[in-house]
Amino acid sequence: MKRPMNSVYSVLIVIFGSLLCGCGGGVSDAPVLATVEGIVTWKGLPLAEAAVAFTPESGPIATGTTDAAGHFKLTTQGSEGAPIGSHRVTIQAYEAPPEGKPLVDDNGEPTYTPVSKIPKKYGNLNESGLEANVSAKGEDNTFQFDLE
Repeated sequence: MKRPMNSVYSVLIVIFGSLLCGCGGGVSDAPVLATVEGIVTWKGLPLAEAAVAFTPESGPIATGTTDAAGHFKLTTQGSEGAPIGSHRVTIQAYEAPPEGKPLVDDNGEPTYTPVSKIPKKYGNLNESGLEANVSAKGEDNTFQFDLE
């Protein structure tokens, strides 16, 4: 009597195992990344706390933030680097809100409107005019963006 039940369990295990093997989302689905870093300047000076984004023709966007020296390193979906290939680049930088002033009032309405440190065109994918080509691993992928 136990034999039929063992057969049922065996069949279920085989079916379940087959389903798991066919599931996507593994490492092979991830894009090939290369280390990317660079410097952003505004009128010849380092641009601190700027958001830098590399947008490929398809696939995930690589992002990073500049430090006080204008230096950035990109990450993609939590991994270091950017997808290999051509990218359009956007850069955004905003003044910090005044210290001690709440960002919203008691009704949830904004009390502060962010002010851009640089022309807003640099934050627009279609207007920035900034491009980068990320090469294969082991090649130099250091970029300099001198904004005016």
